[in-house]
Amino acid sequence: GKGVGRAILLHLCEVMAAEGLATARLDTHAGNEGAIRLYERCGFIIVWRGREYSKSMGVELEKVHLEKRLADR
Repeated sequence: GKGVGRAILLHLCEVMAAEGLATARLDTHAGNEGAIRLYERCGFIIVWRGREYSKSMGVELEKVHLEKRLADR
């Protein structure tokens, strides 16, 4: 709640843009509402929502994929 996550995320987007990447992509559990709000406030949009198999957990999870065009910073 002190802006640290936002600062880190925006810095990473700047680094990726400086390296020539056009789009940043990330995903999270669909129930992670706080993270989704943070990502959306930083300019990410939801491009997909659905069930996806998690190799690390060995189960299907409800996931959200988000993207941000880095030129739109």
